[in-house]
Amino acid sequence: MKILIANPGSTSYKCKFYDAGNMSILFTATVERIGDKEGIYSYEFKGAEKVILKQEIPDYFFAVNLTLESLKKKFSIGEIAAVGFKTVHAKGVSGCVELTDHVLKAMEDYRLLAPVHTDVYVTAISVFKKLLPVTPLVGLFETHFHKNIPPEAYMYGIPFELYEKHGIRKYGFHGASHRFIGLRAKELFNADKVISCHLGGSSSVCAIKSGWSIDTSMGMSPQSGLLNAKRVGDLDPYALLYIMEKENLSVKETGDILMSKSGILGISGTSGDFRDIEESMLKGDKRSELAFKTFAYYVKRYIGEYMAILNGADCIVFTAGAGQNSPTLRKEIIADMDNLGILLDNKKNFSNPKEGLISADNSKVKVAVIPTNEEYIVAKEVVNFLENK
Repeated sequence: MKILIANPGSTSYKCKFYDAGNMSILFTATVERIGDKEGIYSYEFKGAEKVILKQEIPDYFFAVNLTLESLKKKFSIGEIAAVGFKTVHAKGVSGCVELTDHVLKAMEDYRLLAPVHTDVYVTAISVFKKLLPVTPLVGLFETHFHKNIPPEAYMYGIPFELYEKHGIRKYGFHGASHRFIGLRAKELFNADKVISCHLGGSSSVCAIKSGWSIDTSMGMSPQSGLLNAKRVGDLDPYALLYIMEKENLSVKETGDILMSKSGILGISGTSGDFRDIEESMLKGDKRSELAFKTFAYYVKRYIGEYMAILNGADCIVFTAGAGQNSPTLRKEIIADMDNLGILLDNKKNFSNPKEGLISADNSKVKVAVIPTNEEYIVAKEVVNFLENK
């Protein structure tokens, strides 16, 4: 059995073609700058050199079709048992499911909560429905990994009727990433209680026990929790009402501020990318430093919360773009946590290992860097879905 995992972005598209028997990757492709006359397309078959092409990529249909045409050089379209997606949010739907019209309608019902993600996935799914009309399309929703969060952790202090009527509660996201980290930390360090820090353009922290999430920083939408590159993170709801009244903002205008003008970008005023932020800090930019320290403080706060909820932790893991690649950020987060038994080894940390421990030998809690692999989790779940359909 072979599975194609599709990973759509707002102006990019990536895919991996898996042999489900041994989970080896047979083909990968990346399309960048969709909608641009100077697009970049690269693909690679297992055991072969990567091919990089520069050409116009007019739209998403063209981008996906381009990758399928390359795939057909060595495999037939009929070999694709299913196309898997790391879908985000849908009203009343979670787990690994076939992306029927009913599920797409449920995604649209919760579009307001994750508009950027939902629009991208709905577009990609519609393209695949046209290009591969008989191939099953399957989505693993990011909320699934958080299914065991207890009611006291997911409830909000609103009238219970609103929870029942509209499903207003914490759901959590980055499920495939946190699930992989939990599995890998168990494999590497026999860690049962793990605090997973997925830090990048989109960021969240997750408390994992016995392989499943028991709490996470994101809530009903991906906008809450940690600051994100451009998304707001935790915010007093009455501060939001105050801003809307004083600035005379509509719901749409407010949503635009919360999702595209806030977070790291909002505080720094220049960028939501940690690479830019750290570079500006070196030049003495105070607002970039404030954004950096605010983000690190939020992560530290959630680690402390989850140390309490887990009653201690076996391992704290940093993953995703900034988590894996910024020793400066990791040092800022872990600083002054020695009374909790968390000690960083600066030499190990700044050697920036691709995977491995960065904690001191006498640290009671292991601290590690582990690269995430969301596509692997999606592929495994899609295979399981097909086998038990």
